[in-house]
Amino acid sequence: MDEKKHWKIFVYTCFGGCATGVSASKALIRIWEENAEDVKIACLPAAIFPGKRKEMIKSSDKRLLVDACSLKCGQKLLEREGVPIDRYIEVTSQLGIKKVKELPSKEMEEQVYNAINKEVQEFLRGSF
Repeated sequence: MDEKKHWKIFVYTCFGGCATGVSASKALIRIWEENAEDVKIACLPAAIFPGKRKEMIKSSDKRLLVDACSLKCGQKLLEREGVPIDRYIEVTSQLGIKKVKELPSKEMEEQVYNAINKEVQEFLRGSF
């Protein structure tokens, strides 16, 4: 049996049905592709399963959670399930973007990507 890979960072997002949620999910996919050896998207809803939760905690050094809006669904879920988060981003507040239920502009996608990628790169450099 192959040993499971250990990641420097697991990244989670709500994949919400709004412009900021779509932007965040696209950003995390792009970041994972760009840092495939160190970064992996983790399944946020899987945190409710004890075995998966333990695996998530053991399989990564750090965890970054991105919520698309001020409802903070991801944060509430991971807190309830006891999954430690090392860094948290709530896109609408942090970037001053209004939540809208539509597809994002390319400019918004790039703005969200840059904000999240900055945090990921700080993780990878060991800046926090």
